[in-house]
Amino acid sequence: MYKLFSERIKNKDGEPEVYIYDVFPETFRNQVFYIMADVLDQYEGHGDGLWDYMHDTFTREKGLKKLGPHMEAYKKDNMEVYVNISANEDFLDLVDFIFHLFDAGCRDIQPQYRYDLDTNAMVDKAIEELNYRFKQHNLGYEFVNGEVIRIDNKVLHQEVVKPALRLLYEEGFDGAEEEFRKAFEYRRKGDNKNAILEAGKSFESTMKTICDKKNYTYDKAKDTAKKLIEILESNNFYPAYMSSHMASLRTTLETGLPVVRNKKAGHGQGSVVTPISDEFAEYALNLAATNIVLLVGIYKRGDL
Repeated sequence: MYKLFSERIKNKDGEPEVYIYDVFPETFRNQVFYIMADVLDQYEGHGDGLWDYMHDTFTREKGLKKLGPHMEAYKKDNMEVYVNISANEDFLDLVDFIFHLFDAGCRDIQPQYRYDLDTNAMVDKAIEELNYRFKQHNLGYEFVNGEVIRIDNKVLHQEVVKPALRLLYEEGFDGAEEEFRKAFEYRRKGDNKNAILEAGKSFESTMKTICDKKNYTYDKAKDTAKKLIEILESNNFYPAYMSSHMASLRTTLETGLPVVRNKKAGHGQGSVVTPISDEFAEYALNLAATNIVLLVGIYKRGDL
């Protein structure tokens, strides 16, 4: 038996978030139905269509007899009704189940459904668009390895990004928190260049706020990440027991996020538009979060 999404999902923990988990807007639901139709409509006119198969297998898993108010013959219509009106958890169960069957079934589809269709290409395109729509609506989900997962079930997000948000919020780093959230907003829109820029700004704002709170002297208009790191070091911001590791720590901070920002997003690109891959944007966001957790954590511990 297939274990539905609602059976796998963990309870929310109430921590600050950058994604939405419990609301699926009408536009997103409509887009999901269009994606489903792009695949399933290809099989209409070839005997028993896949709409009926998907309807019947999902209703069996949910313990239902049908998904909508229409007669037995109108299973596609019933699925459309279910997409429109089902509760959020039930809707996500449907998305998870249908795309699981797409990924596991349509790639090696049963002979009676195979025909002459390029099922691999259809499935790849459907999954790619589903993940794009998740990001477009700021929804904290992704379809990977045959199932829908929550973004906060990823180790980096759970162990680094969320603690960074929590620390910024709790310690009053308002500017850095706003820029960190903007970075995720740009990432959601596919604007990776500005996502990296905002991540870098959030890292710098974190250090400037520490300087403000600690009354360290710095130039608010001119000091860059490298200079701010030097100021923290010269003011013995780091605990004494870390002194032997100071050089490597400083190198890590200086050669990580600031370099990614400067090389990938911080300077003019000339006459040719330079695309920035999702991997670099994700790296910048996670690296910014790691740096923030370190610096704000040291600041917080020093205030105890």
